[in-house]
Amino acid sequence: MTDPFQTAALSEYQKSAAQLASGKDANAALKKSYERYDNLIAKAIDESDTKPDCKAGCAFCCYYKVEARAHEILLIKEYINRHFNTEKIASLKTALETNVSIIRGLTPEQHLTTNLQCALLDNNQCSIYPVRPFRCRNFHSTDANACEQSHSDPSNMEIATGMIEDVAMFADAHTQGFEAAADQTGKDTRIYDFTTALLEALCDEHTLKRYQRGKKTFQQAIEIDLN
Repeated sequence: MTDPFQTAALSEYQKSAAQLASGKDANAALKKSYERYDNLIAKAIDESDTKPDCKAGCAFCCYYKVEARAHEILLIKEYINRHFNTEKIASLKTALETNVSIIRGLTPEQHLTTNLQCALLDNNQCSIYPVRPFRCRNFHSTDANACEQSHSDPSNMEIATGMIEDVAMFADAHTQGFEAAADQTGKDTRIYDFTTALLEALCDEHTLKRYQRGKKTFQQAIEIDLN
């Protein structure tokens, strides 16, 4: 019997590897991957008896710690430069700087149990929603009340917000498929703290050049070691 996780991961790996090999950077391939992801997850939700309790304006998960890869951050930078005006970018940098000053004073464990509003949250809506990273895309909940409880008591790690098994499985498979393809490019595939990396991306014009040359993209951002 075919393993659906392996099938989904392999399918995404093959498609992304081909697109990454033919492109100058990861942005176009990542956009295509996000499109396939959205279609895959929509189908999984449609076929599930259980539905997510998530809805527009419900933003409790936008206070969680997020990690991202360099290619995700650079795509977000491109989106911001295209869609945000000068005033909005300046305001975003200020918000990021405020959050970074807090994050750098926290241990990784404290960061997990501390509410910190994402600097990209605008009126309880994600301002870069089409290019949000896999970590954000993969989160969903079957119990919005539990999300609110967790937000009210962030140190309580026992609160279960619930997830749809097949949706979580396909989301993880697709993500791993793209990341496996990205690993083959020789570019930076380190995992970074989202906030510190995004601030550096917006303030340092050399981040894209370092990425394209296969160097460490972010010199000041917090690097996450999952081992």
